[in-house]
Amino acid sequence: MRYLFQPMTLLILIPLVGALLAFLIRPARRYIAIAAALGTGYFALRIFLDGLSGTGTSPIHLPEVFGIANRLQADGLSGVILLLVSGFALLIFLYSFRFRGGPRDDWKFFTFALLTYGAANGALLASSVLLLYFFWGILLFTVYGLLFYGRGDVETAARKMFVLNGVADFLLLFGLLVFIIYTKQQGVEPGQLAYFPGMRRFALSDPLAITAFVCIAAAALTKAGAFPMHTWIPKAAESAPAETMAFIPASLDKLLGIYLFVRLCYSIFEIRSNLTVQLIFLTIGAVTVLAAVFMALVQKDAMRLLSYHAVSQVGYMILGIASGTVLGIAGGLFHMINNAIYKSALFLGAGAVKRQTGESDLEKLGGLARAMPVTFFSFLIAALAISGVPPLNGFVSKWLIYQSFVELGRTQPFFLIFLIAGAFGSVLTLASFLKLTHSLFLGRRPKALEGVHEVGFTKWFPPLLMALTCIAFGLFAFRLPLRYLISPALSASVIVPLGHFSPLAFAAIMLIIVSLGFLIYVVGGTYRPRPRKVFLGAEELTEEEMHFSGPHFYSSIKNIKIFFEFYRFAEGGSFDVFHYIQGLSNALGRTLKRLVDDSLNAFARFIRYFLDLVGKGFSLLHTGGLPFYLGWILLGILILILLLIRGGGGA
Repeated sequence: MRYLFQPMTLLILIPLVGALLAFLIRPARRYIAIAAALGTGYFALRIFLDGLSGTGTSPIHLPEVFGIANRLQADGLSGVILLLVSGFALLIFLYSFRFRGGPRDDWKFFTFALLTYGAANGALLASSVLLLYFFWGILLFTVYGLLFYGRGDVETAARKMFVLNGVADFLLLFGLLVFIIYTKQQGVEPGQLAYFPGMRRFALSDPLAITAFVCIAAAALTKAGAFPMHTWIPKAAESAPAETMAFIPASLDKLLGIYLFVRLCYSIFEIRSNLTVQLIFLTIGAVTVLAAVFMALVQKDAMRLLSYHAVSQVGYMILGIASGTVLGIAGGLFHMINNAIYKSALFLGAGAVKRQTGESDLEKLGGLARAMPVTFFSFLIAALAISGVPPLNGFVSKWLIYQSFVELGRTQPFFLIFLIAGAFGSVLTLASFLKLTHSLFLGRRPKALEGVHEVGFTKWFPPLLMALTCIAFGLFAFRLPLRYLISPALSASVIVPLGHFSPLAFAAIMLIIVSLGFLIYVVGGTYRPRPRKVFLGAEELTEEEMHFSGPHFYSSIKNIKIFFEFYRFAEGGSFDVFHYIQGLSNALGRTLKRLVDDSLNAFARFIRYFLDLVGKGFSLLHTGGLPFYLGWILLGILILILLLIRGGGGA
C-alpha cells in the first residue's frame, strides 16, 4: 500500500481506473479519458524532469516470482518514452472528443485505449523480464479489443493482428527464457536479473545469446510493424478510425517496439559483436523501407497509403539502431520520436478529411486546400517532414542515420549499401506524398464536395500542434530534442554529427526561395491564360473528362518488369506471413482432427466389439429353460452356504 500513490504506480493505475470509469459512466467517457491523460501526463512529466535533473526516481520493489526480482523503475530512456506516450494519448483523446455521426458505442474506443495506455506505461516501467512480459501480453488483448472499434471488416483486422502479435509474444517469451538461462551461465543470479542499464552488455558470440537476441528482437520489431510481420496494419487501416490508427500503429506500437529494440541493442547486447546478425537486421530495415514505400506508391486509398508509410519508416529506425553506433542509435531513436509526431498528424489529417467528406478514396477527393486550410497546412508540413525535406525534423533524424553508415563505410564499404537504400526510400516517400497531397488538397474539387468546410477545434488543433512540433524539432534539433530527449535517453553527453548542418541557415534560404516563388506567382497571376477548347476525335472534352486524378501518378510503375512480379506477389498475399501461419494452422488442425477422429473411432470400435462379446456371453447364460435357471439358483445357494461357513470359521 505504501507504493500505491507513487508516481510510477499512478502512471499505470490512473489509466486503468479511467478505463473502468469510462466503461461504467459512459456519458462522461470523453471527459474521463482526457482527465486520465492529464493526470498521467503530469506524473510522466515529473519522472522525466527528475531524470533530466539527475535526481532520478526511486525504484519500486515488488515481490519475487520464481526467484526473479520484480520492480518498477524509470531511467532516461523510459522517462522520455513515457512523456511521449502521455502526450500522444492526450492529443488523440482531444481529437476524439466529438464523434459527430460516429458509432454510438464509442465508449469501447476510450475504454480499450485507456487500458492500452496503462499497459504501455507498465511495459515501459517494467525492470524485470517477468513484468515486461506481463504487460506486453496485456497489450495483445487491449489492442485486439481496440481494433474492434470501427466500421467494415473489423474482425479480420483484429484477428490478423492477434495472430501475428501472438506469434511474436511467444517468441518474446521463449527469448526471455533463453535469456534467463544464458545470464545464469554468465554468473547473473535470477534475483538480480533486469534488462535495465547496470547489467553488463553481452557479446553475440554464444548460441544462447544469439537465440535470445533474435527472438526478443523479432517480438520488438513485430510490435513496431517491421516487414514481414506488418500486414495487419494496412488491413486495420481499412476499418479502424483515424484515432485508432494514430494511437496504435503510428505512435504507441512504434514507441514500444523501438524502445525494446534500443534496450536490446544498446543496454543488453552488443550488436556489432556479430556481423552476421547485424547484417540480417540491417537487411530487414532496408527491405522494410523499400518494400513498404513501393506498396504505398500505388495505393488509391488515403488510409492504406499512410499505413504502408507507417511500416516503411520503421525501416529507418532499424537501420539506425542496428548500425550499433551511438550516432546511428541516436538517429534511430530521434526518428522514432519524429515518426510518431508526423505520422499521427498525417492519420489525423486524413481522418479529418474523411470525416468531412465521408471518403478516403483518392479518386473522389481533391481541391480541399481552400475549404480546409488548417488541416491542409498541418498535413503538408507532416508530409514534408516524413519525406525528409530539410529543415524539418524528419531530415535531421535521417541525416544522423545516414552519417552512421558513412562512419561504418570508412572501414567496411559495403555498409554504404544501406545508406543508398535509405536515401532511395526517402525519394520514393516524397514522390508518394506528392501524389497524396495533390489527391486530397490540390487540383479540382469534385462537385459533391462543394459544401465541405474546416473541422472543429478539437479536430484541427492536435495535428496542427504536431506539425508545429515538426518545424520546431527541425529548426532547433540540436538545441531541444537531441539535447534534452535523445542525449539523456542514451546517457550520452552530446550527440556530435560528422558534418555541419545549420537548420536555421537552411530555413532562411528556403524562406527566400519560397518568397521569390510566391512573388512570381502573384505577378504571373495578372496574366491569366485564355481557356481553349480541347477535342478528341472531333468531340469536345468537358472539364470532367480532361481531369487527371492524383491516384494515377505512378500507376505505370506496376507495368515495369522488375516490379510487376513484386506487386503481383504482394497483392496476392505471398508476402503476408499471416497466410502462411493460417495455412499451417489449418493443416495442423486437419491433421490433429484426423488423428483424434481416427483414435476415437478405433476406441469406439473396440468398445462396441467388447460389448458385443459381453452381450453374446450373457445371451449364452440365458437359455430360457426352467432347469437351467434352477441350476443357477442352486449354485448361488451353494456359494452363499460356503461363504457363511467360511465366515463362521473365521469368527
